[in-house]
Amino acid sequence: MGDRQAMLDAANLELIDALLPDYLEVAALGDAVNTSAVMETKPWGFDTPVEPFLNQSFCCLTELEPHQVLEQCHRIETELGRERTGAQFDAQGKRIYRSRVIDIDILAVERETAGGWESVEVATADLTVPHPQLQSRDFARKLYEELRGVKKAAGKGEKGAGKDMKPAGKGTDKSVGKKKFKK
Repeated sequence: MGDRQAMLDAANLELIDALLPDYLEVAALGDAVNTSAVMETKPWGFDTPVEPFLNQSFCCLTELEPHQVLEQCHRIETELGRERTGAQFDAQGKRIYRSRVIDIDILAVERETAGGWESVEVATADLTVPHPQLQSRDFARKLYEELRGVKKAAGKGEKGAGKDMKPAGKGTDKSVGKKKFKK
């Protein structure tokens, strides 16, 4: 599957470019983007040996709606080499898991209101928020809770400075985007 950290870094840059509003200044990035630590986990659900996964949670301010965020996540995954095949099942109905170069999930969406931040729920055929396995996957819950702590410590727990705070999921990191800040 290649250099896993390089894949996370590439996804990070693309997510920042795709999700952050264009009007944000460089100085505002620290308040607009938060990331968790990187955690390596053993893959589950695979019938054959698979290299351990790197997981990381990412949270940023965006003005995009949840389905627009999903579209951007799918676009980035495709650009990074992921081939979307859809869920596959064996003859007994057991899901067949296949390794992929990147997997970006939307774990949760929060929207700022006059009374503070509130969770947004989405239940459509192509998107469920909060992520249906957030609480059952220990690593995902830990990384998400780490971001929630960062958000509250930065003063965004009740009175944030943007419209929506959307933890976009694993496979992302805090970096500067190529459109906004050329290296």
